[in-house]
Amino acid sequence: MFKILIKNVAYLDCLTSLSISSMEFAEPSCRPQIVDSEYSILEFDELRHPCVVQNTSSCFVPNSIKLGGSRNNPTIALLTGPNMAGKSTLLRQTCIAVILAQLGCWVPAKRIVLTPMDSIRSRLGASDNIFASQSTFMVELSETKKIIQESTSRSLVILDELGRGTSTYDGLAIAYATLHQLSTYVGCLGFFSTHYHSLVKDFENHPKIAMYYMAAHVDEDKKKITFLYELRPGMSSNSYGMNVAAMAGIPKEIIKNAEISAKKFEISSQHFQLNKASYKSSISLASQSDFSWLVKLSMSKEPIPSTLNLKRQLYSKDLC
Repeated sequence: MFKILIKNVAYLDCLTSLSISSMEFAEPSCRPQIVDSEYSILEFDELRHPCVVQNTSSCFVPNSIKLGGSRNNPTIALLTGPNMAGKSTLLRQTCIAVILAQLGCWVPAKRIVLTPMDSIRSRLGASDNIFASQSTFMVELSETKKIIQESTSRSLVILDELGRGTSTYDGLAIAYATLHQLSTYVGCLGFFSTHYHSLVKDFENHPKIAMYYMAAHVDEDKKKITFLYELRPGMSSNSYGMNVAAMAGIPKEIIKNAEISAKKFEISSQHFQLNKASYKSSISLASQSDFSWLVKLSMSKEPIPSTLNLKRQLYSKDLC
């Protein structure tokens, strides 16, 4: 009897806490609309981070986005932008909003519509695990493998700068393959932030991926960058790492040497891209991989899955 009493008191305390938290959100805040739809959807207008809003005196810039909702809508946002521009904050506030909504709590947004998520799977930050003898990159890949294996079309997946724990080319390849798997085969809702700008060009025609970036204003003469924290359609032209280094107080001589090295790397990368383009097929690498998979599938006795229509869309865009 006493255990039942404790359980009921804890339940009442939880409901009271959620109610008080909902009332203390600054305007605008709203009751989430949880809908039953054949296609997963996540749409929010003027979403804010509840913790940042309550613990800072500065004005928080809200953002809006829509993912999913129909067969033809993108389900994953490929996010680029400068360091410190607010990418990670956007990812975290999205996760918090979904959790609050499914708890029955109000959400710090003007409007939010979503289908119930069966899980939120995230890969944020970078750290090793010395007790398991795992490097930073090994931890990153282990968590990514778990996300790929366990995510469904009803999951929300958050990946923040996947591939940064290894070399540029290996990291880019892993980021490319993972994004392709999640968008083409898994069909989950998600955000994929990256500094690999070539990913945007590789997936610019993918029907399930939308390009977004966090805006910033840059004064090249004064080496000054002003973060706007606004989510906009498209891609960022640069990560502006040198500008952030100047803000952090790195000596000017070091930054100057870094700029020279960056320029050399940029030139070598451009030569690589030109050589790559001269041998490039009219069909993207991802579509070639999918075509091989479809050929293999057509020779087996297994039923063809519903992703066939998506493959046809991909091929038609590549061949146009």
